[in-house]
Order: sequence, then C-alpha cells, then structure tokens
Amino acid sequence: MKRIIIRMPNFIGDSINTIPAIEMVVQSFPQARITLLGPFFLQELFENDPRIDSFIVSDKRKKHYFKNVLVIYKNKYDLGILFTNTFVSALIFKLAFVKQIVGYQSEGRGMLLNFRCPLNRNVHYINRYAMLVNSFLNNKFTYLPPLKLYYKQERNFNFDNDKAVVGLYLGGTNKRYRRYPEDHSLALLYLLKDYNMILIGDSNDAIVQSSYAHHANMDNLLDFSGKTSVGELITTIANLDLLITIDSAAMHIASAVGTKFIALMGLSTSPTSTVVPKTNLGVILKIENNMIDEACYIQNITPEIVYQNVRLILDKQKD
Repeated sequence: MKRIIIRMPNFIGDSINTIPAIEMVVQSFPQARITLLGPFFLQELFENDPRIDSFIVSDKRKKHYFKNVLVIYKNKYDLGILFTNTFVSALIFKLAFVKQIVGYQSEGRGMLLNFRCPLNRNVHYINRYAMLVNSFLNNKFTYLPPLKLYYKQERNFNFDNDKAVVGLYLGGTNKRYRRYPEDHSLALLYLLKDYNMILIGDSNDAIVQSSYAHHANMDNLLDFSGKTSVGELITTIANLDLLITIDSAAMHIASAVGTKFIALMGLSTSPTSTVVPKTNLGVILKIENNMIDEACYIQNITPEIVYQNVRLILDKQKD
C-alpha cells in the first residue's frame, strides 16, 4: 500500500476516537502516505501528528459532495477506509476509483465496498473504529494502541502565581439541556476562586460564558471562549491541571493529551458507555435522582459536588 485515504467522522470527539485505529493502519503499512478526508477542523486537530501526510477538507453541503472526487482520483489511492457509514461517502470513493474500499455494512452500500464489517452501535466508539480496521487486517491486533493527540507544546496562557489552573467549558444556550445552569456556573466560579481559571468554548458559548467572566470579575479568570482555534484549544487543554466540561469534544481532547477532567453529564446524544474515554484520568458526574426528564439531570450536579471532586483530584495530584 503506497497511498491510503481515510474518511474521518464529522465531529471532533469522534475523530479523536479513531486515533488507535489510525495507529493500527500506520503499524501495518509503515511506508504508506496517509491522507485524512473530512471537516475543516481535521487539519488543526492532526497538523502536528507525524503519522499524517495530507488533508482534504470536505464541504458538508450536498451540492459540494462530489467536489473532491477529482482530487481523490488524481492521487490514485490504494486503500480507502470509511469511518463514516453513509452511502454517499462510499460512492465518492468508488467514483474516485479508490482501489480497495473498507467500510461498515450499512445504508445498502455493500456493493460499493471491497471489505465490509457490521456496524455495532452498542460498542464504544474507539472499539467501533478499531474493530473495522482490525477485521480488515485479519484481527492481527489484540489490544488497542495508545490514544495520543500531538499538539504544540508551548503554553498559551500565563498567571502571576503558581496555583493550579482549572479550565471550564460550561456551555452556551446552543448546548440546551447539556449546558451547566447559569446560577450553578457562577456559584462554581466563586467556589474555585483560590485557583486560576480559564473559560473555554466555541463562538456559540462565548456570549453566555463571557457574561460569567464579567459578573465574577476575578483577576485570576481568563476568558478564552470563542477566541481560540482548534489547535489553540488543544494546547490550552493540554496545559491545564484540570478540565471541567459539559462538552464531549473537550473531554476527548483532555483524554488524548493526558489532562485530568471532570465531565458533567446531562442530556446526551449517545449512551454514556459508548462515549466515556477509556482512561483513568476522568471523573464522570451524572446524577439522575430518579427523575423522569433527562433535561433535568444536569441541575442535580451542584457546584458543591463539582468542587469536592476538584479538591480530591488536585489535592491528590499535589501529593
């Protein structure tokens, strides 16, 4: 195999979960040049990864679905791996004459694939991607390779003291029932007043989280909400002592760069068992209290409970 193209998932957390599977490909075909195809964030997510040679950004709008067919065709790929399960993603590889196409048996696209594997939605996402690759490789691997995200090492923030730095991704209104409630968020900031704090999040979170920074008015609180690129976000998380997050992408970044985290689990789009990182770095807080409505779960995670876990993690880290 000289050239391999991998169609990546459409979300940051899912893409991070493909890393062990990509490492299996690298170990099996060490001389191959690997291209990642997918959303705009991929290049920043993997730009420091020595295993990846090039990127093709895919426009998600339907009228541009086949824009990359010619680009893929010109590169003459020997192998294409589909971590997505849509019919159109397989069709694009087929039209681009990728010699061997590996993917999940779904959406009636079996005829487009050279190697098919059943899609088991009940297993962890990391296993889901690894099982596809391992099946193609005749199950040569028994254990998952390490989950490691490469990033720029320089620190992109500074405080004038040596206190621990806690990052907080509390969410904006677009996160709806996953968002940590406003009164809880402000109370948590005050409880954490003896630590350095950084608010992180995308542009959709910036309005709400910036209001928290304004109300708290603390010298030891930086607001990075909506102000960092994906690469800068990774570097920020990598240099934290602890991350508190309602966002799964930030949680997966933390697990891949070795940062301890506390995940506040409210309403989720996937079963918790399939998305929680396979690491001992994190604490998952999900408190149902026999409530019927999942939208209420996040309110049960009080600032005091979060603070207690912060103390346990950072005090233990200090020891």
